[in-house]
This record gives sequence, structure tokens and C-alpha cells, in this order.
Amino acid sequence: MEQTDAPVVSNTHLTGEYWLLEVEAPSVAAALEPGQFVNIRIRDSLAPFLRRPFSVYRVNPEKTRLQVAYKILGNGTRLMKETLQPGALCDLIGPLGKGFELPEDAKTIALVGRGIGIAALPMLADLAAARGVTSHAFLSARSRDNLVGAEIFASHGGQVFTHADDTPDDVALVTDHLLRMAESTAFDAMYVCGSNRLIRQVDKLARAHGIPAQSAMEQHMACGFGDCHGCIIEVNLDRDGESRGYREVCHHGPVFNTWEVANA
Repeated sequence: MEQTDAPVVSNTHLTGEYWLLEVEAPSVAAALEPGQFVNIRIRDSLAPFLRRPFSVYRVNPEKTRLQVAYKILGNGTRLMKETLQPGALCDLIGPLGKGFELPEDAKTIALVGRGIGIAALPMLADLAAARGVTSHAFLSARSRDNLVGAEIFASHGGQVFTHADDTPDDVALVTDHLLRMAESTAFDAMYVCGSNRLIRQVDKLARAHGIPAQSAMEQHMACGFGDCHGCIIEVNLDRDGESRGYREVCHHGPVFNTWEVANA
């Protein structure tokens, strides 16, 4: 982990309500694992006062640049769009947190994401492809133009299933596609980010098939190191949920086993 002033390469519209920031940060990019995050601050400004955490969307093949997909939700992300233009410097700290674990013997995995939560999964799809693992993606969003990264998952050869709330199709939920495919496909692991409902569905299916499943959590964070305790969630300490405790998402996560996530 290190703090760096990373030159901005580009900051362009991605799709729908989302933007894509790319910065030159070789020392951070080289150390990143899928599911980890970076903390960004607007230089020479006290607004917003705290850094903002972002999942890393992708790293270039040379591992010198990293991308962050973001949605403009408040002053911090508005300033990111306006001030972090090519030639500017992006004050970021990373890599932070614990990333996804891909089993050494995995052959086929499922990636399940919704909304901006999808942004935590393309790096994992890239890693899976590099290891010869087939990944099938199940993506959902409120509207079709907010479906992020479908072309990335498709480029690796796996099937991509999408569902948009505003577009009628033959399923009610994107997890209906996952349930159908699981009847004939032996997944070795599942990964999810974007909603508690998805976490519940994936955890239930993973338990039924006896395979690991992990979720990247999206809590608001402040320090990113576990010092401020601002991103605590309740977790199960055993698979049956008989014993519970509390964990900082930034420090112990953001990736947790789905069975650890209480009240999902």
C-alpha cells in the first residue's frame, strides 16, 4: 500500500450514469488483486474532507495503469468528474483491503453483479481468463444503459446474462438465469457484488452445491484502514450464524465469504 499522485490518463463517460477514470500508477497497479480498492482524495481541496473508496475496475496488461468506474452521487464524485482530467494528478492510496480468492483448481465460476457493484468483478474475470478458468456473468441494473462491462465478460468467452428492471424479458431476476444454468453446469465458485438479495441467492445456491462463494461489500468508508470504525457490519462467525460479531469492511473486507454476511 502506498499514497501516490497518479497522473490522469482519461476520465470519460462509460455508460448510463457511470464514468471511467484511468490513472498511471504502476506501483499500485502491480500490487492490486481483484476485489481490492483504492481511496481517492481531491487534491488541494477540503471538499470532500474524507477520501472516497472505489473498487478497481481493471488494470492494464502491463500493470502500470488502473481504472475506477464511478457514479456521480455527490460533491466528491462531481469534483472527480470536473477536476480529474488528463494532465491532472489523482491523490490515491492503495491497494487496500482483502480481495477475492480464486481456487487453484477452479475450472468454471459465476460472477453476479448489480449496478455499480458490477465494477468490482472485471478484474476477477481477467484473472480467471489468464488462469484458463471459464467465467459466466450474470448482470443486472435498473435500466439497460446502466449495465456495466458486459463486453469485458463476453470477451473472455463465457456466457453473459443480463437483466434490466425497465426491460421486460423472460425472467423476473438475473439470478433466475443463474439458477437455470446451475442445473447443468458445475460451478467451482461464485462471486457477487451489488445487493443483499443477490448475496442471499448466491449464498443459498453455493451452500446447496457445496462450493465457496464470496461477496464484495459496498459500505461507506472513511479512513480505509480500520482506524475510524465507520464501516462496521455484523458478521456470522460460523456457517450456521449461531455466533456473531462485527468487522470493519475496509480492514477485514471488502471481500467476505457470503456465509459471513449477516442479515443479507
